[in-house]
Amino acid sequence: MNILFVCTAGQQRSPTGAELYETKGYNTDFAGIHGMSGRALTEDKMQWADTIVAMEEMHRQYIVQNYPEQADENEINVLNIPDVYYRNDPELQHRIQNSMDDVL
Repeated sequence: MNILFVCTAGQQRSPTGAELYETKGYNTDFAGIHGMSGRALTEDKMQWADTIVAMEEMHRQYIVQNYPEQADENEINVLNIPDVYYRNDPELQHRIQNSMDDVL
C-alpha cells in the first residue's frame, strides 16, 4: 500500500507519519501544500498514492480545490492533528498512530 502524508510545509507532521509507517512495511511519501515546501505536493505523488492522509481539514480542502481529479480518485483521510509538533515528537507519533488505526 502506498500512503502519501500531507501537511502544510512537509517538514514536521507528514515526514513523521511517513517514517512511522515505512517502518511498518508500507510504501510512504510526504508532501507539503505550502509553496515554499521543499517537498511540494504534486499530481504525480497523488497518482502514486493508494490513500492520502491529510493532517488537517485545510489540507484536504486544498487538494480538492487544486487537484479535483485526484481528489475524486483517491481516498483522503484527515487526522485532525494541529501544527504544534516537531518532527518525530513522541506525542505526535502517538497521535498519528492512534488516528491511523481508523484509516487502515
